[in-house]
Amino acid sequence: NLRYQWYFFEDPIPKATFSKFTIGHVRDWDDGSYKCKVQNTGGKAESDFCVLALNGKDLYALKKKQRVEAQNWCEKSEKDGKGNVIASAKVALLIGNRDYTHHPKLIHPEADVIAIAYALEQHGFRTLVYVNLTFREMIAAIRRFVKMLSRGVYAMFYYAGHGLEDIAKDNYLIPIDLETSNNLRKCIRLSAVRYEMQRKNPRIVSLVVDCCRTMYNTKSTAKQTARCAVPHEGFANWAYHFSCPSSGKALESKTDKNSVYTRAFLHALEQPPVPIKDFFANVEDELMKINAVGRQQAAVRGDFQGSLASANLLKWSDDIQSENDRPNKLYSKVQTRHKKLHDIPKKVDLPCEGFSTCVRLCFYRRMANVLVISSLVEKNSRDNVSAQFDLKFLEEQKIQAAALNKSAPSCMKHLATLCCPSHQSVVFIGGIQRLQADVKLRLDVSSNNTRVPLHYTLKRTALGSLCSSA
Repeated sequence: NLRYQWYFFEDPIPKATFSKFTIGHVRDWDDGSYKCKVQNTGGKAESDFCVLALNGKDLYALKKKQRVEAQNWCEKSEKDGKGNVIASAKVALLIGNRDYTHHPKLIHPEADVIAIAYALEQHGFRTLVYVNLTFREMIAAIRRFVKMLSRGVYAMFYYAGHGLEDIAKDNYLIPIDLETSNNLRKCIRLSAVRYEMQRKNPRIVSLVVDCCRTMYNTKSTAKQTARCAVPHEGFANWAYHFSCPSSGKALESKTDKNSVYTRAFLHALEQPPVPIKDFFANVEDELMKINAVGRQQAAVRGDFQGSLASANLLKWSDDIQSENDRPNKLYSKVQTRHKKLHDIPKKVDLPCEGFSTCVRLCFYRRMANVLVISSLVEKNSRDNVSAQFDLKFLEEQKIQAAALNKSAPSCMKHLATLCCPSHQSVVFIGGIQRLQADVKLRLDVSSNNTRVPLHYTLKRTALGSLCSSA
């Protein structure tokens, strides 16, 4: 007997266990990707994703009156007693894809999202930072991010990695596991991300994309684009900003710490606060200045698209409402979800009886799916004791790990500087959302040709799961 299970994105749909799945009354939140898994005693198989797009006036679930109300809400900005615009919360999702399996590896995406996240946090943003995500993981991260949005929120989505553009000028973000660039079903459609964010009626929706916008296969994309259209009308205060014009390429250099666009974006954030539309204009001006230096062969120019009804009011530096004024405890919800993604021990002391000392392990989660662990030996006047992580022991567990050394990438050195500047040994564990078991650490503690191993086990449950509901 065949057993069926239908999925919305990657989540099973309750009671959808038949060969046919019917949606009786289509609503705006039914827009998305569906697939079916079939199995019996002989094995299992799954279908390709089927995209349900609400494209026409009759299918567009938000009625005209509702769309006008949503637009009026965006235009009516909350203000404090002095007349200054305030936000109920500020949330940003940043994804940097560098280590591609079937495409050329990039240089700066990881360093870019770390630097941008740190800069946004100085303006009051809560940031979710992910690196090197597969198609399924990108969907899960976006859905987790969207759950944190509500009315009055300033929302930003930032992506650095490979990308492409179809003949309809719709842009797609490439996950690290994409085998062929012509399969748009396994790419993340940027307009769909924007649509998911807008359904929550945040005050501002901003999508910042640092990737190429080249077109690969015209015939292939033309067939898929017809099934992937997403409505754009009816919402105020949204903006795209691309690092390059249509059909252009994003630039990065091995001699710089960040990509060309990231450097311009960071420079604009450091300037005095200006309205958001003027902010993006400042980013483009800085891009042109970088291009004028002569380091880049191709012309550098950003691309702004959007509808900012409150362009003369909203700034990234706007204050956040005080705790007593936050509607529906929204900010508390944001804080709770953010804390849940970073619920790990801060430090653990391991006694080392052989040297009458103690080794302190410190844990940092600067990125949601990368764990930074550092070791520090307590000062001992009699012995010169050092502790180093055993990378081979981690590799035997099939854990993606790397140590901080002279040959480490600049992004790892920058991250270590932020988290643990004075510690002796630092190890980075990536892809923790894919861990299937606890992480077992082993340190080699040595002094005067004497070596003693120390062990510590970090429970997988403490790391959380990217694909679980937050």
